[in-house]
Amino acid sequence: MKKVLLFIFTILLMVSCNKEDVSQNGCVSNLLPNYGFDTGSEINLNLPLYSGLQFAGNSLYVSGYGVKGIYLYNNGSSIVAFEASDPAHGASSCSGMTISGIELTCECGDGNSYELLTGQQTQGDTGNCLRAYRAEKNGSIVQVYN
Repeated sequence: MKKVLLFIFTILLMVSCNKEDVSQNGCVSNLLPNYGFDTGSEINLNLPLYSGLQFAGNSLYVSGYGVKGIYLYNNGSSIVAFEASDPAHGASSCSGMTISGIELTCECGDGNSYELLTGQQTQGDTGNCLRAYRAEKNGSIVQVYN
């Protein structure tokens, strides 16, 4: 009976985790508040503001969502979305990040940088990675939410 219960518990535990949870496990800081949001149909790739995301390698900053906004990146096979605030800091005036190529750099002067492809830290030693958000593309609409 104990083995059956252990087996059922293990299956339930495995089913309750999704891909995003596993890839973010252990590297996203708890310093950032977790705001719920949904862009709905606002990000329409047919609009001039968002049309650059139709092409692989292009990125875009969108304000008004998450803590300090979100960065979107077309990696060629999908569009990924990350929080625009450095996970090594609480929300502050300097915790926003600037983009250069595919690298986001913290404005606090501590040298933290993160890769926009995966969200992994490329400079600094905090061990954090960017908070990823779910991004789904349906036709010309990109919906980002958490």
